[in-house]
Amino acid sequence: MSKLAKFFIICAAVCVLGIVMTFAGYAAGGVDDLQKVADKHEWLNVGPNSTETNVMNVGEFQSIEAEGSMDIVVLSPGEELDEEAVPNFIEDMYYGGTAGTVAVKWGKGNGAPEVTNENGVLKIKGSSESIDTAEVNLTGEDPSPDVVVFCSDKELERIHINGKYGDTVIVCVKSKSTRINAESGDIEIEDVEGGEIAVETNTGDIYADDVVSSKMALKTGTGDIDISECVGEISAETTTGDIEFATVLPQSQFEMDLSVNTGEISVNEDEIEPKEFYAKGTPNKLMFRTDTGDIDADFVED
Repeated sequence: MSKLAKFFIICAAVCVLGIVMTFAGYAAGGVDDLQKVADKHEWLNVGPNSTETNVMNVGEFQSIEAEGSMDIVVLSPGEELDEEAVPNFIEDMYYGGTAGTVAVKWGKGNGAPEVTNENGVLKIKGSSESIDTAEVNLTGEDPSPDVVVFCSDKELERIHINGKYGDTVIVCVKSKSTRINAESGDIEIEDVEGGEIAVETNTGDIYADDVVSSKMALKTGTGDIDISECVGEISAETTTGDIEFATVLPQSQFEMDLSVNTGEISVNEDEIEPKEFYAKGTPNKLMFRTDTGDIDADFVED
């Protein structure tokens, strides 16, 4: 190695060490001016007040169309949510949320999602850019945008979400058509009722609980699929991950087609061979597929 190359390597190492020590000094309370640097550069979050929120009344809407990178929650006002599904910034308000209200929180370096009501179609547009830049975040908070939509208890025409990065939660909502796609993120649907439901994520887990639909298709590339207390025609597919199904109904009320390439299949804790069929002709159908993973289905005794 030449002397010049060694010189540049040493310089780079010293620069990196200086940056690390600067951040450490700020965390210890010794570099007050780092906030001034952060005010000029979007890639650096240092202060506790690095997020903004906005609550808006968008009026009545019959459909929801959302796209871009964001965490989004769609629910009816006053409904119970799992603690992990409630974004921190709406913990004090979501019980009192009124239909036609949208709450938005976004962090520094992330523009606020655009929210418009166009002739009864609620359109939400987040960032379409890929996450390809490094960001130093000393706040301890997730700066990605959060969007919470409060629906009426009337049945919507459709919910179509085409996400890039972020989690999606839909709770206590009726819709004739529900379609959710994500490049990366977990998807949860709970106490949902309607027509066809299609959910797909490249990387992330899928949870479906207490869902009634004519046809529900769940698909993830890398992630687990957890289904409980759901009826109708249900298909679940994952390339790498487990599929779990649980219900208080007896096995005799389900037609099943279960298949794995590498993994095990168990029904009520008894291991079975792939592609066994049960109770043909019933209105409830299960078709589960995983390339690498296990399938576990639990029913009550007849």
